[in-house]
Amino acid sequence: MDHAFAILAAEHRPMLHAYARALCYGDGHAAEDVVQETLLVACRRLDEFRVENDGHFGRWLRGIARNKALEAHRAAGRGRVVADSRIIEGLEDVFGRLDPPSAGDEAWEETVRRRVRECVGRLTARLQAAVQRVYGDGLNLQAAATAEGATYAAFAQRLSRARELVRVCLEQRSQEQR
Repeated sequence: MDHAFAILAAEHRPMLHAYARALCYGDGHAAEDVVQETLLVACRRLDEFRVENDGHFGRWLRGIARNKALEAHRAAGRGRVVADSRIIEGLEDVFGRLDPPSAGDEAWEETVRRRVRECVGRLTARLQAAVQRVYGDGLNLQAAATAEGATYAAFAQRLSRARELVRVCLEQRSQEQR
């Protein structure tokens, strides 16, 4: 069972890290802590995962990650964590649309990368720069805002707008494929 879980964890880790990073407002260190805690809990509770009830392993991991991020935020009072249910639902919607039909499907992974690149490419230059600073360069929101010469609030709003436009684009692309 440990070997099987290691394979599942390796396959889902990039998605989980991106999700945790979004929950933690781009803070890579906090996101990595959330990922580690999530995988520990998932390993211990793997027998609770039921495909017929839950539907997808990635969705189950994201639920654990959401809880871990909120727990860490409440316990330590450190950092910012997305707590607005509308934002969390939007994140789940985006990440849920990217869940693979089957684990390890390399064609799916390349399709997702291509679709995300296409959708980011449709953004304005300012929104593309915001996405690049946080997700490409790995900067937290404050550092990215400074690098872009914007206030924290303005940059956070810009990044939120970019995420929403990418979500809508991915949704449209998904509907076109049906």
